[in-house]
Amino acid sequence: MATVISVNDFPSTKFKSIWNDGICYDEVNSIIAQKKGITDAYSWVMSFKKKFKDNLENRQIEIKKHELEKRCRDLYYIIYDILHKLKNVIDYDDSLYNNISDTIKGHINSTFINLSYLSCLSVANKGDDYAHENINDRKYIDDLCEDVKYIENNIREINSSSQCKQIEKNILERKGNMQATLNSGKHSDIPKHYKFSSYDELDNIIRKINCTSDSKTEQIAFKGHSQETPQLSVEHIPMVVIFSLLGFLLACFFLYKFTPLGILLKIRIGKKIKLENNLSEELENEVSDETSEYVRNNLYNNKYNILYNTSGNA
Repeated sequence: MATVISVNDFPSTKFKSIWNDGICYDEVNSIIAQKKGITDAYSWVMSFKKKFKDNLENRQIEIKKHELEKRCRDLYYIIYDILHKLKNVIDYDDSLYNNISDTIKGHINSTFINLSYLSCLSVANKGDDYAHENINDRKYIDDLCEDVKYIENNIREINSSSQCKQIEKNILERKGNMQATLNSGKHSDIPKHYKFSSYDELDNIIRKINCTSDSKTEQIAFKGHSQETPQLSVEHIPMVVIFSLLGFLLACFFLYKFTPLGILLKIRIGKKIKLENNLSEELENEVSDETSEYVRNNLYNNKYNILYNTSGNA
């Protein structure tokens, strides 16, 4: 049976939370939301150092297999956003903030070096690309390009998927939300990660979506229903006949036993039986008379023949 592709299979959805455990995302978000102090911020740094390496080692096959560079960019989108928010909710001096920022980036680098993920080092991911004023738009466009690339690589399966219409609607809405930025040509370096020469290629790929699943699904459903109906009828014919016959007999018994129709029926049957008995008696009498006459005639003829033969012999 073919795999049904849905919006949940988009890489931007499927790997959205892949880093959360390793960076202790819930812990640091709580610090930001509740505007906790520097002590809690340093506590998060210690948790980060303990969990990031373990999480990466546990997920390294999954991360490396599915666009390693994009997964690493996703990490930096989150990290730079967190660091910016921490700086603005807590009264740091520059030295305290820089200490936290450098510690986090240094631990990320050392972990990636151990796994030879050199393209994921912070030096390969420029801080300017993650500037706060651009970070949300860049993340949005990066996700959009990755999902369009996924569509291109799986276009046949998507066109035949029962979720094709939802996929088409999702990608068109997301592209529409960013259309003004795309038209301006901003962040044009992002499509190059996916070997797109420009944003125009997104439209070319999206136009290849041609959902064929709805009509096929209806045909299959209709065919299945047509095939099942005779089978069910054949299986249930004996039971239907039996129950129909029993119902008819019960109805007849009730009419015969408990209604005036039963009395009339008894009288009519009685008359018919009496008439048949009378006819039978008459027939027996006629047969008996004919038999007696036949016997008498035969006896007379026999006697005549005997006498005739006797005189002839003499």
